[in-house]
Amino acid sequence: MRKAHGKKDKCFICGAPFSGKDSGIRFEGREFKVLTCQGCGLGKTSPFLGESALKSIYSSTYREEDATRFPSALERVISVVREGRRRRVERFSKKGRILDVGCGRGDFLLMMRQRGWECNGLEFDSRVGAKSKEGVELKSGSLSDVRFPDAHFEAVTFWHVFEHVKEPEWTLKECARILKPGGLLVVAVPNRASLQSRAAGMGWFHLDPPFHLYHYSAENIKKLLEKSGFEVLNVHHFSFEYNPYGFIQSIYNKMGFRTNLLYDFLRSRAPKDALSKAALAFTFVSLPFVAALSVGLSVAEAALRAGGTIEVYARKKQA
Repeated sequence: MRKAHGKKDKCFICGAPFSGKDSGIRFEGREFKVLTCQGCGLGKTSPFLGESALKSIYSSTYREEDATRFPSALERVISVVREGRRRRVERFSKKGRILDVGCGRGDFLLMMRQRGWECNGLEFDSRVGAKSKEGVELKSGSLSDVRFPDAHFEAVTFWHVFEHVKEPEWTLKECARILKPGGLLVVAVPNRASLQSRAAGMGWFHLDPPFHLYHYSAENIKKLLEKSGFEVLNVHHFSFEYNPYGFIQSIYNKMGFRTNLLYDFLRSRAPKDALSKAALAFTFVSLPFVAALSVGLSVAEAALRAGGTIEVYARKKQA
């Protein structure tokens, strides 16, 4: 049985205490706060939701009939953008077995399969994760549910999943166990030290409590990885898929509109009240200007090494 990550009031990265200064965010009638480590700046959502509540939340993010999350045109754009992930993985890793944790429908793995990788995926939502296809083996559950052999994979990836992980220390130790010596670990997370996070505060789109349990920066996640037996090779600060939209939605959130109104609409959740409908109409009128501004801001924050989301590429240290 794995051990818990440590004392609840102490940071598992640096050991310093957490304190809460931010106002809370309400979700389904409950208030959630983000506590901050006084040593390394790690954020922690308080309280954590229980496992049954988390399963209900994650399952609701997919459509029953086809497991898509966005309109088909937007899905096609996302698939093109994600080609960059493949290129960066192959830059740092030779081909072999790859495990994608939180793989969703397995789109990334299908891309890697076409490149000659042996692909495995884990997905928390049982409706999606249980459906293997086209030479890609998908399993339901988490790393704690599936026992992979030692030194089994050339690469393990977490594409915006690690911020949802309740036991980060244990998870990284498990990754070190199942990776071959010199194997690649990729962790993509929102960057709490980014320009958009600092500007938007609790209105930042990528903060997202209670879905995100921990809130990392480039510096503290590098410390965590090094502490867990990895050597950090590269930190990528620009994502066209995530960073411009982070600015777009954060700007509208800061205007006082209903939180994540545009995002909900893009996931086929149209507003019903008149005020939200009016806010959505203004959003579409102003969107070309806000989108252009957000792309420029995203390029600027990446140049300053303060991207809204980051991808950290790390190698398991040789024994």
